[in-house]
Amino acid sequence: MKAIKSFAFLAGAIVMATSYAQPLERWLLPDAEEMVKASNSLCLDQAKSTLVAGALRSQGRSKAEVLALVPEAPKAMSLRVVSAMRESVEDAFDFPDLSPYAQYSFRSEACFRETLGGVRMPRLSTVRPQVEKCQQLHGPEKSNVLFQCIRTVVRSAEPQL
Repeated sequence: MKAIKSFAFLAGAIVMATSYAQPLERWLLPDAEEMVKASNSLCLDQAKSTLVAGALRSQGRSKAEVLALVPEAPKAMSLRVVSAMRESVEDAFDFPDLSPYAQYSFRSEACFRETLGGVRMPRLSTVRPQVEKCQQLHGPEKSNVLFQCIRTVVRSAEPQL
């Protein structure tokens, strides 16, 4: 009798569990196109910060004034977007000979590599000679060939450890 009660209890538990269970969904890796869109969205502010920093420099603002506009990174965790924006300001003032679009292209591609690759890319100062060469070859204005040249430079750079 005890065995029948145990069996009945177990059978009832199984029936209840399966009647309330939801079908399992397959776990898939994110769609590559969606990852690219998300990365582009995330990197847009970083890339735009180069243009803003260059414009403020052109208006005669000092590097210290512009850096004061960028929030400090939180002490508990360092947000890459804030540190990248600070780097963009520093680069705009340290390398005024590089056009805003060349700096924008660098920051955009570096952010893209960091986001999708999970690595930290080197600062602009590390690849400056190659970026300058791209600008000399293709001009300082916005163009696909300038962007592609700078993209190649960033992709060839060794990530920081």
